[in-house]
Amino acid sequence: MNRRNFLLSFAHLGIPGALGATAPAILGSSSASAATGNTAEKALRKFDRLLADTLANEKLLLAARTEREGHEKSLMFAQARPRPAPSATPISERSTKLIVTFEVSDEKAYVRAYQRPTWPQGASGVTIGIGYDIGYARRDWLHEDWQTMIADAQIQSLEAACGVKGPAADDLLPSLRSVVVPWDAAMQEFLKWTQPRTVAETEAALPNTKLLSADSLGALVSLVYNRGASFSDSGDRYREMKAIRQHMEAKEFPKIPGEFRAMKRLWSGKRNMAGLVRRRELEAVLFEAGLASSTIT
Repeated sequence: MNRRNFLLSFAHLGIPGALGATAPAILGSSSASAATGNTAEKALRKFDRLLADTLANEKLLLAARTEREGHEKSLMFAQARPRPAPSATPISERSTKLIVTFEVSDEKAYVRAYQRPTWPQGASGVTIGIGYDIGYARRDWLHEDWQTMIADAQIQSLEAACGVKGPAADDLLPSLRSVVVPWDAAMQEFLKWTQPRTVAETEAALPNTKLLSADSLGALVSLVYNRGASFSDSGDRYREMKAIRQHMEAKEFPKIPGEFRAMKRLWSGKRNMAGLVRRRELEAVLFEAGLASSTIT
């Protein structure tokens, strides 16, 4: 998949600047900026190849969807406190594509397997759209996020899944088979509400995010969507997450891709976990591309 075709895949979704939002940031007129542009382009080509290979390997993606800490750790679904308001900070089309790929693959796969409610197993609840887990949502949130996207009657049917997690959520699926969330509605909700709230959560959890490019910030948003904003959690499992926050605070941005790669230790060599290892590598490469395309050193 070449760069133009990759960006064209977003054109029908109406994402602003889908045909060239990243180009001005990576092209320069001087020899120094040309060298920087070449480094960024090389990283972006690597990202595109890896993501295209990932999309072609559904087995790689299936298991990764069951290993999610995001909603359990997310401030966005913490019912004891207000939800973060959607952020107006944009992230890159590539980072959106990354998140969507690991949630539902692409439009063809979504229509085939995900346009009706599913249960991703584990501690997940009934899930619709682009990884929207109703088990962690309140009823008023469900209505807020999905009104005008799908019919009111379908939202009312989904209310029964609010707060229900684990195998009990699986038991609800037969009663929800009449609910269908079309691809366009799923993407509309994701781009209007869920992704901007995840951006806001990332910004709230980490200092100096405004210094990052849209690609680098988007790599962190992908991480938060999958693992939650667990940058201050204790324990060895969150060692690299804490280190990322420390690097952000110190403005040591070039050290962050190494933390993405170091946390692969949590899944490397484990059965069916190759998808998460791949996701961390994609996030590392995208962060590196963002660094190369910016003025940050």
